[in-house]
Amino acid sequence: MSESVPHAVFLSYAREDTAAAQRIAEALRSQGVEVWFDQSELRGGDAWDQKIRHQIKECALFLPIISAHTQERGEGYFRLEWKLAVERTHLMAEGVPFLAPVVVDDTPESDASVPAPFMAVQWTRLPGALPTPQFVEQVKRLLAAPRRPAAGGTAANSAGRAEGATPPAKPSRRIPAVAWMISLVLLLAAGFAWWQRTKAPAPTLSDKSIAVLHFKNLSEEKGNSFFADGMHDSILTRLTQVGQLRVVSSTSVEQYRESKQPLRQIAQELGVAYVLEGSVQRAGNKVRVTGQLIHAATDGHVWAKSYDKDLTDIFAIQSELAQEIAASLHAVLSPQEKKLLERKPTENLAAYDLYVQAREILRDTKTSARRVNAEVLLLEAVRLDPKFVLAWGDLCYLHASFYINYIDRTEARVAKCREAMERIIVLAPDWPGRLRAVGDYYYFCLGDVERGKEAWQTLVRLQPNNCEALGGLSAIARRQGRLLEALAYSRAIQKLDPRYFSLVRQIPGLLEAGRRYNEAEEERRRSLSPQSGGLSESFALALLSFRARGSTREVDELLGKLSSSEAESDEGIRLRKRWAILTGNQAEWSRLDQLKPNLAAAAPVLSPNAGQLVKAVVQAANGDVTGARARVANLPARLRQQLAGDPADDRVWATLGMVEALLGHDAEAQRCADKAVDLVPEQINTQLGPRYSASRAFVYAWTGDKDKAIAEYARLLRVPYSGLNIYEMKHDPWYFPLRGDPRWEALLADLKNNAPLF
Repeated sequence: MSESVPHAVFLSYAREDTAAAQRIAEALRSQGVEVWFDQSELRGGDAWDQKIRHQIKECALFLPIISAHTQERGEGYFRLEWKLAVERTHLMAEGVPFLAPVVVDDTPESDASVPAPFMAVQWTRLPGALPTPQFVEQVKRLLAAPRRPAAGGTAANSAGRAEGATPPAKPSRRIPAVAWMISLVLLLAAGFAWWQRTKAPAPTLSDKSIAVLHFKNLSEEKGNSFFADGMHDSILTRLTQVGQLRVVSSTSVEQYRESKQPLRQIAQELGVAYVLEGSVQRAGNKVRVTGQLIHAATDGHVWAKSYDKDLTDIFAIQSELAQEIAASLHAVLSPQEKKLLERKPTENLAAYDLYVQAREILRDTKTSARRVNAEVLLLEAVRLDPKFVLAWGDLCYLHASFYINYIDRTEARVAKCREAMERIIVLAPDWPGRLRAVGDYYYFCLGDVERGKEAWQTLVRLQPNNCEALGGLSAIARRQGRLLEALAYSRAIQKLDPRYFSLVRQIPGLLEAGRRYNEAEEERRRSLSPQSGGLSESFALALLSFRARGSTREVDELLGKLSSSEAESDEGIRLRKRWAILTGNQAEWSRLDQLKPNLAAAAPVLSPNAGQLVKAVVQAANGDVTGARARVANLPARLRQQLAGDPADDRVWATLGMVEALLGHDAEAQRCADKAVDLVPEQINTQLGPRYSASRAFVYAWTGDKDKAIAEYARLLRVPYSGLNIYEMKHDPWYFPLRGDPRWEALLADLKNNAPLF
């Protein structure tokens, strides 16, 4: 029978080294290593202390972080952790790797204030706490090492011996009777501890995890469905403020609104231990609310509650239900959390109705045009109740989303976002949600990365399971080029809320940006479902084989199996046109373009006006330069009109540069391309910056400067998020001017240019 062992790493650190520990944890997690890394505010307490002790007892590897900060502190909880780890080694056999000290600055080993057993093992130095791939691989090797004595092992718990360390003296062959008895007792104790760990299966789900399903609307007026959704949303909002709970998002449970699946299956798919289902019936000024808390593994009802009250008591019902759930899941509420659960969002029921109607619009990600209606509803809600903090919070988010998504890039929109944020801070300085508003304003509207990051990090410390805040931190890490860190944040979201597709699908995007195509394929296959994007997601999955190996079979099979309705749909034709371009099938592209001439295939440009440019590029690549130029002759005027309204629209500058290059206006094309790069330089934004550098390389190529174009494309093939792939570039007319140049052909033939980037 194989031995079952833990595989988690425990990180022990002084609070001054939190950032260093977080970088190490994120690097390890990004490579699939389970890390036990307490990110709370170290509030202490018996429950917290027992949790730490249990983790040290159960972890596979103990990584104490050593620094000038640990040197300066003679006392600290981390020193107790170190002591507990050393005590555990007394029960371990010789040669089992366990202690693995990590130094994050220039602290010398000779003068380190650490337990003596730390000195008997090899230390790892990570200056600036920047984990290297070699460090991650070493940790993975240690975790994979047998949890049994190593042959010839000397240090009882070493993870390797320090260089230059004096080897221990050989032990005497004659073991004194007392020492022999002690060794026997320790071995028996270790064996008993192992048996205790392995006799019961490890839990796969958190016992404090819950999915709140949408409440059924039993009102005679079916138009009151928004009110039932509001009940669901309000309970979710309250529960997410409890730090010890893991609450699945509304986005993830949406797909189960009309589901006939057993609750046990729903819970398993969502990765939760408990499910709450209920109903709402509203009639005049009365409301009936029912709720049932179900333990998914047993299908057993923990409790069922029913409330018949006046409509004015709706918030008291929400508060009571949320507190009942927290108590049933044994979540310990801090005084602040209890206060938040009991707080009324508003005294004005008319404002509340408007708010929940707006939330219904905002939840539907496919109705971006209707978001203007949501803004109208929210503005009326805060007019009726100027102290309605939740409505101000959604307004702040809405203004920021209008700005970042190029819907409204005016200073007036930025000012509205700032006003909403400032209202929230004044009205509810203790509300954790204010931190999301601060992050939205500073990061999305002002591009202030540090202020946004600080706000979201604080929110995660208060609410470790807040997926939106984790998503914001992942976005910042992507922008700053810390892709392993971004991957770690996204994997944390995946673990917390596996069906939160809008955030979880960042994982394959990150992996593709780093050309880790096989891993990206696994992630896309795992999350593939109708809710995650349908045909487009299936195409993206099949396309990975082409991007990884140049294989056309997977996409050909997918497109060949489409029904006639799928193949002739806008989505089907768009994807087929893209595939025709990537495989050099000009005849098929032309045929499809005649079917839907207003439907453009995807292209590496970002402006909404790119459709005619794509057609013109295809036309020019097939010898009709005059026709191509006629097609886009009027486009510069329209683009410049857009720039008059928003001179900092980087997408438009990039598109304008490419259009001018196609028209033969070399100097103007170069000026526009340079402007786009200046607005979003790679050094500031490593996610979007490379795309604009690629658009400038297009300008070099189409204005005849092949030397610069090839050199720039060669550089960008070594840069994540450039969007370049050697197999896609072979036939794409985008790169037509460079075809046949020996340097270009050699660049595309070199498989090193398709190797993973991180």
